[in-house]
Amino acid sequence: MNANNKKLITNIGLMFLVYFLPKVFSFFLVPIYTSFLTTEEYGISDLIINTASLISPFVALSTTSAVMRFTIENKEDKRPYQISLKIYSVGMVILFAGLAVVQWVGKINPIYLFFLYAIVGTSLLSDIDMNYTRGLEKMKVITFCGVGSSLVGILCNILFIVVFKMGLYGFLIASSSGYLFTIIVLAISNRKMHLFKNIISEREPELQREMLQFSIPSIFSGLSWWVVSSSDRYFVSAMCGTAANGIYSVAYKIPTMLQAVHNVFIQAWTYTVYDSYNSEDGKKYIARVYDVYVFVLCLGCSFLIATDIFISKILYSNDFFEAWKYVPPLLLSIVFNSAAGLMNTFLSVYKKTRVSMRISFVVAGMNIILNWLFISIFNDALGAAIATAITFFTNWICSIIVGMRVSGVKISWRKQFLMYVILTMQAAEIILFKNMYVVAIGIVVIVILNWNTIVWARSKWNQLIKFRKV
Repeated sequence: MNANNKKLITNIGLMFLVYFLPKVFSFFLVPIYTSFLTTEEYGISDLIINTASLISPFVALSTTSAVMRFTIENKEDKRPYQISLKIYSVGMVILFAGLAVVQWVGKINPIYLFFLYAIVGTSLLSDIDMNYTRGLEKMKVITFCGVGSSLVGILCNILFIVVFKMGLYGFLIASSSGYLFTIIVLAISNRKMHLFKNIISEREPELQREMLQFSIPSIFSGLSWWVVSSSDRYFVSAMCGTAANGIYSVAYKIPTMLQAVHNVFIQAWTYTVYDSYNSEDGKKYIARVYDVYVFVLCLGCSFLIATDIFISKILYSNDFFEAWKYVPPLLLSIVFNSAAGLMNTFLSVYKKTRVSMRISFVVAGMNIILNWLFISIFNDALGAAIATAITFFTNWICSIIVGMRVSGVKISWRKQFLMYVILTMQAAEIILFKNMYVVAIGIVVIVILNWNTIVWARSKWNQLIKFRKV
């Protein structure tokens, strides 16, 4: 497994540059947002961006995910990319017509609709390009695009919000700038103009049908995950006001650090699963890596819960400081969802996207009910945060059961469940009593529970070092 270890570590290192490092940079933009944007402006921008994420899967029929899955099987075949571009182009025309009707009927601010269209268009095209490049395993190009787009986005945020003082509009312009950078770079790297020549003339109905069979269930899965991940903002806006949603939305900034760790690992993990899922030794290796990752995830979550108030005092200005109390349950949500996401990778590898769709329907319906119920009970956005955590925990249970059955990989779920209990107790302690010292004890307990995992990971690391020296 030395070769697998080497590839995994290399991919994690590159994905660290793509996903985690830019998040660290953007993390320090939070004081700018909370100082130069009102809570209402931040709430509106959050609704526009989340609406864009809702619309996007329908526009491209979720073929963004199919591009990588089908390209990785045959890197010389450009047809998956061409098919996805064709579907995207048609979808953007339909979206333009739809938004024109919405503006005419609903009298919505046309500038908001323009930014919505721009964010959907640039983010989708960027995703298609990036997933095609991932399928080609051009890791250095992916790294350059990831870091470059984030730096461009950060610079544009500073330029438009701080220097030009454009407020909400400046924030929305900056949101598309990073995607544009990726599109331009990959257009050059992948020689996209050559690919465009064959989009109309080269028809591949069989492959297109196969891609759509893979991707269309992902539309409904994506819709359901949007309900789980983003509908809480709409409930908070409707039941508590847009200002409350602005505060609630900024609370996600601390959990975003944990999400960045997951984004780094899930990309490297995907390649590992593709390489190892066909053998028994490979499955054992996958289970071990999963164990190590969940430990790191829980340890990071435990640390962030313990330091929540301290970090919030640094990041959140004025009325935004109230967001600190929403952070612990949102951190739990990230942990549950990340662990479930690793298991859902098996459903993609085995092309069981319909199973994933059914799970997502269940948790989405549950999330809607719990959001309404808990916000009504607490009369506060804290109810939405708790509802999201419970929903993602349910998703983890379903994903563990189905993922192990489909893949045959055995996961140490009992130990994982015990760590989740500890994290939940920590979250309750910090919210109710604000005692970070008691909460810190949980960090020690989590380390003790995973001592064997730490020893195994260290031995593999030492093997990798020796392997590189040979």
